[in-house]
Amino acid sequence: MDELHEIFLKYNKIDIPEIGSDLEELHEFSSTFFRDVAEVYDILTRLKNTDRNPSGFTLVDAPILGLLVKISKLLREIVVYYKAGDANIISYLERQAIEAGVVARYLISAKPETIENYRKCSYKNRLKIFQAPENEGFYATKAGKRLKRDVHNQFKAEGFTASSFVLQQKQRWKVDGKSVRDMFEAIGMDTLYSNTYGFGSESIHASWGHSMNFDLRLNDDQTYSALPIEMPADIRYVAPVIEFCNPAFMCWSKRVDLDEHEKSLKWIAGVNRHLFHAFDAVYAPKDG
Repeated sequence: MDELHEIFLKYNKIDIPEIGSDLEELHEFSSTFFRDVAEVYDILTRLKNTDRNPSGFTLVDAPILGLLVKISKLLREIVVYYKAGDANIISYLERQAIEAGVVARYLISAKPETIENYRKCSYKNRLKIFQAPENEGFYATKAGKRLKRDVHNQFKAEGFTASSFVLQQKQRWKVDGKSVRDMFEAIGMDTLYSNTYGFGSESIHASWGHSMNFDLRLNDDQTYSALPIEMPADIRYVAPVIEFCNPAFMCWSKRVDLDEHEKSLKWIAGVNRHLFHAFDAVYAPKDG
């Protein structure tokens, strides 16, 4: 595809920073690289093998594609704040992208029954709306009636009824009864759970830890003051997102018979890890 060719062609004329490069060089290159990765992901979500999929994707594939589209959108926004130097906002976005990457990989290797289970699990709160009494409380308002009508239409489109969710209720609305942490383990990345997704949960909850990291300044007398400025972002805020999400795009390409893009995705993985190690090397002498 011409769009992809143009992206990768320019790297024939750009040197990848070596281990030992300074932070300015690493940031300049990584800003371009991360932006291009987001663009590659976006393009891949729009490609299809017309022999396999002459039209769109069925309900066996569409839930996975939806997660990949989510990743591409989130990564584009992450790159915006990376270039702007705002690690705080990135912390709100990266956890969502990592979760989407992990769940997508889990679903790609799952049976169709699990993918249907995943779809149904998203109806936990929709079921409550579906079953709520008509014309009572909020559902007596125009907004409430519109919401209830939209949910009814979703149920109808998928052929669901109030009794369609026995398994999901039994499994406490978890896909195959698994938490996200269980899915980390299932795809072989459980050792990275705590210092990425687990630690990142502080960014989306009311967390004292997040406040100390991003929103407060410790004074000399051990009191705290507001920290209204943004924390600069570095490679460590973006490279893990690609580390978790790139394999999902590789697995998707194989699944939908777009194997010709495997080499490009492997190149992305290699450069991403190289940048992370190059950044780490800057601080290695200080760490001892």
